[in-house]
Amino acid sequence: MVCWQGPKRLRSCILPVSGKIYSMKLNCFHASVLAVFGAVLISGTAWAQNSGTVSDAFQTARQAVEPEVQTKVVSVYGIGTPSAITKWYIIFYDPTVASHGRAVLVENNQITKRYPANGGTTYSEALTFDPSRITSEGPALSAAQGYAARHDIPYDSVRILLKETALNKPFRWRVELLDIGQSKGFVYINALDDTVAAYSGPSSPTDTAAPHTAAGFGNQVKNTFLGIGGDLQEFFTGERTVDK
Repeated sequence: MVCWQGPKRLRSCILPVSGKIYSMKLNCFHASVLAVFGAVLISGTAWAQNSGTVSDAFQTARQAVEPEVQTKVVSVYGIGTPSAITKWYIIFYDPTVASHGRAVLVENNQITKRYPANGGTTYSEALTFDPSRITSEGPALSAAQGYAARHDIPYDSVRILLKETALNKPFRWRVELLDIGQSKGFVYINALDDTVAAYSGPSSPTDTAAPHTAAGFGNQVKNTFLGIGGDLQEFFTGERTVDK
């Protein structure tokens, strides 16, 4: 520190100015720290919200299969919150494995697992779909939220499935609503226009329902979910007991 030994009157004038400059620098430093901290919070929040759409998951998962089957998806199954899916399980048609299905798990737009879906079924190429038909699951989740709100159905998480159940059948999302792990029912959303097609409660639909009714369609998809559950179990453990 350099002190100027001038008259006291001048020194008394310089010291307040010096203190003011120091105070201004300190305030600027605090403002800079807060700005940086705020930017970190904002970027962190944006990253958390940008978990990726089903289209992003498809683009990532296709790297795990051969080019000729990248547009042949058997099913897509997601787990997440009412407004965002955090895990995508995608099964591609792959005739090089016994079941003709190869499963790929995508989290945060990264492939974290892939494995032949060696389940109790053989997947049909006729029931595959081109993932370019679907760009986002967001509208389907929003439609399910709207339905739940109108009918006072509380839920805090979802399981969502998209699959061609049969030729010439409606192409629909099935959104299972869960609250603290307990199923609150299933909302069926038309995949091409995101309108609500039907709802079925958490109890299993009867086998006697006609296929074209909501209950009949629910029964078809129930069986599909059992198959997907078996695939997922085998995907991670090598065993299959869910749908046996």
